[in-house]
Amino acid sequence: MTKKKLYLFLIVICTIGYVWLFWSHYYYPNVESCLFHRITHVPCPSCGSTRSVFALLHGEFAGAFYYNPLGYLIFLLMLSLPVWVIYDLVSRKETLLRFYLYIESLFKKRYIAVPFILFILGNWIWNFFKYL
Repeated sequence: MTKKKLYLFLIVICTIGYVWLFWSHYYYPNVESCLFHRITHVPCPSCGSTRSVFALLHGEFAGAFYYNPLGYLIFLLMLSLPVWVIYDLVSRKETLLRFYLYIESLFKKRYIAVPFILFILGNWIWNFFKYL
């Protein structure tokens, strides 16, 4: 992936994430916001991520973990990626691109990919039990 494509993709994804947080908080604060869950009545691996991010914004760390542990990662990425992209663009460096390529190479290794996949599957099972 080129630097331009990666940075544009990350900015678009972060913007969509911020719009989603704003929209779900101000317009539908008490509505189940996971479209997959609403249609299938089956929780997805990321169900609860929005509530988890809101809990982190309010300093409720245990609640954030209960809603969805992936919320910690999403929160960190939504805060750091826009700043990192701006830093790289202003300084004309490629630190984020190099980091992305490094992480991508790590996930090609089975001893990294398998535990990550198992974590996501475990998180999905956790979501099933929460919604029973």
